[in-house]
Amino acid sequence: MAIGELFLNVMNEFYENDSRAKTFGTDTELYHSEIHMLQCIAENPELHISGLARLLGVTRGAASQTAGRLERKGMIVKVPSLDDNKKIFLKLTKKGHTAALNHKNAHEKYNAVVSDILSGADSSQIQFLADFFIRFEKSMKET
Repeated sequence: MAIGELFLNVMNEFYENDSRAKTFGTDTELYHSEIHMLQCIAENPELHISGLARLLGVTRGAASQTAGRLERKGMIVKVPSLDDNKKIFLKLTKKGHTAALNHKNAHEKYNAVVSDILSGADSSQIQFLADFFIRFEKSMKET
């Protein structure tokens, strides 16, 4: 099998796995955009909707819609700013903290799998692979 074909198979498998809704240790299914918003809120606790949208690279409207879904799912609460009534801060609930922590742990498991696979590689092999991914990502952004 050609390397390109193998790589596409890996990407497809990862996409299939990543795009499925998961509960992340809670009783509520979360989609990719939702769990990444929770993770962003966990890492930036005093963030308002506009700042969150900028960090996630989405419109304010999209961030607001996702935040609304997360609020309905009991993952976050919206708290008005004491300084500016127009600004709304997002805070994780206990359930939201659980999901964000379990999502972070899932990323750490991926990192552990990759580290294990690459444990026998020398630095030039790892550098080649890193360069490949950087160039591939760049070419994907250009198309």
